[in-house]
Amino acid sequence: MKVGGVSVPLDFSQIELLAELGELNNISAASSKIGLSQSAGSHALARLRLTLGDPLFVRTSGGLRPTPYGAGVARAAADALRALRESLEAGRSFDPTNTRRNFTVYMTDVGQTVFLPPLLAMFGKEAPAVSLDVAVIPAEGQVAALESGEVDVALGFFTTLNSGFRQRLLFRERYVCVTRADHPAFAKGMRLEAFYATGHAITTASGAGHQLLDHLLERQRIRRRVVLSVPQFLSLPMVIAESDLLVMVPSQLADAFAKLVPIKVMEPPMRIPEYEIRVYWHERYHHDAANRWLREQFIRMFQR
Repeated sequence: MKVGGVSVPLDFSQIELLAELGELNNISAASSKIGLSQSAGSHALARLRLTLGDPLFVRTSGGLRPTPYGAGVARAAADALRALRESLEAGRSFDPTNTRRNFTVYMTDVGQTVFLPPLLAMFGKEAPAVSLDVAVIPAEGQVAALESGEVDVALGFFTTLNSGFRQRLLFRERYVCVTRADHPAFAKGMRLEAFYATGHAITTASGAGHQLLDHLLERQRIRRRVVLSVPQFLSLPMVIAESDLLVMVPSQLADAFAKLVPIKVMEPPMRIPEYEIRVYWHERYHHDAANRWLREQFIRMFQR
């Protein structure tokens, strides 16, 4: 530290002693509080007096009392120690019931449909003042946003979050075919001929899972007769329920659609491998208590 522009060497135990003396006004009690003998505490106080050029604490008829300068230094030492303890504890503990923390999460439109309703219900019960921002997943810059803490976690199927990241598997997902419930071409279930003959709706939404589906169909030389292309999945339930179109969507999204409109969900007529839905976070935030709490909620609620 500097006093009057001059650098003054103080060790940690001296700062602790000053803080405790300001509280206790007793060299024996203050020394014991920080793990020193009375003799060691007295020697430390003597060195402080010499270093700072002030008696700091003097004996009076009422016991040991600080000089004006000593009182100010003791308060500063106590404030410094308090700030240090709070900083050390800030990343170690997190109380969801008593925080206004805002979290930012990467999540696709499919993830928003599937995960947000139960997640927000949980927040309402266990973390009523917590808020959530769902960030648009950019084509580039995903890694940097998670590294910097701009985004807390990513939820879904990602192929870019490798080096420097931790992850946990939540579940394996698969694509299914969805049509309106009374579609005449599928009255007896899925047929390959009907799959090819029926017009398809597709999405151009970004997302590794959608790209994986396109790649798998291309490898099998399966061409869909695309009639409708939309930027997001969320516009499709009403379209499918009121048309003769077919759409391939993740099974959990199909289940969510089925709660809203009358549709039929069928397995594809060709083999489409499953893919893995994971929660990802950067190594920098592995020990951060708030980040840990958030990802543990995803694991607790959605892992199977």
